[in-house]
Amino acid sequence: MKITGGRVSNFLNNPPADIIGVLLFGPDRGLAKERAEGLIKKFSDNPDDAFNSSVLTSDDLTADPARLADEMSALSMFGDQRLVRLRLDHERSGTAIAKIIKDLDTHPDKAAARLVVEAGDLTPRSAIRKAFEAGGRFAAIGCYKDSAADLANLIRRELTENAIEIDRDALDMWVPLLEGDRALSRNEIEKMILYKGYGTVPDARVTIDDIKTLAAGAQAASIDDIIMSAMNGQTVKCDDAFKRAIAGKVNIAVILLSLQRHISRLLEAGAHMSAGERPESAIKALRPPVFRMQERMFLNHLRIWPMKALHSALSETLSAEQKLKSAGAPGEAIVGKILLTISGFAEKRR
Repeated sequence: MKITGGRVSNFLNNPPADIIGVLLFGPDRGLAKERAEGLIKKFSDNPDDAFNSSVLTSDDLTADPARLADEMSALSMFGDQRLVRLRLDHERSGTAIAKIIKDLDTHPDKAAARLVVEAGDLTPRSAIRKAFEAGGRFAAIGCYKDSAADLANLIRRELTENAIEIDRDALDMWVPLLEGDRALSRNEIEKMILYKGYGTVPDARVTIDDIKTLAAGAQAASIDDIIMSAMNGQTVKCDDAFKRAIAGKVNIAVILLSLQRHISRLLEAGAHMSAGERPESAIKALRPPVFRMQERMFLNHLRIWPMKALHSALSETLSAEQKLKSAGAPGEAIVGKILLTISGFAEKRR
């Protein structure tokens, strides 16, 4: 079935009991991921349990298309609801996957698990998209770029939950800077929340000066030096830039969130390349666009970093972010270790 418009929110909040799988696709992969995370929590009480969940990639199914059917029919060791998560970066096994979806829709008794698929932009001719949209027990949801109104509401909601207000003129300046991917928008909002004290400062308010200082990149030059050199495998240069930033009182959390943002943009560009686009075209499709002076470095990062490694790096930064939120966490050591690990990997692949 095809879920659109106002039905999307209702479906995501209360997915039908008989639904077997959901496809989340579209140009906004950050929104697809966010919705997937929400659905997974509805489908499973413990999605991180290795005994009751499986994570597959499109490359896994290229090597063995039948693996999806095997995972969907495998029974839980403890009798709980199993979960299968598929991250789709290409459709080389699209016909085989579509056939499995149609078979499970016709014979739901074969499904012992629920399926959540995250994909990039799929055309209406996509065999996988067609199978989900035509299914009675499968659903397809498009994930498209936030409108200005959506972004304004997201900013207000996230800031309010952390006891932070925002001036109207600051909001008007900030919204155009965030247009693009939902995950990147959330990273920038989280960066501002950290900058304003994470709800611990009385009467905290975001002003135009805050937007100019943080969102518009007053610290960007030093942070860019750290991230670009780390991802390029220039360990000594990265370490020097990191020490200068620490001496200059740059917020550790801002460095980490900026690193997450860069990795997410590389993943988005990589998804475009998996769909057949040239690297130069892939980076021009990003929003906001890559700064012209950084295009050559960005292309080099795409050459150095395979998609699997980028996913692993992003996962490590998310774990580090959780550690940073713990009281008394040694922020400089946590972020420094991540940068050293990333630059060490890249240095071996240069």
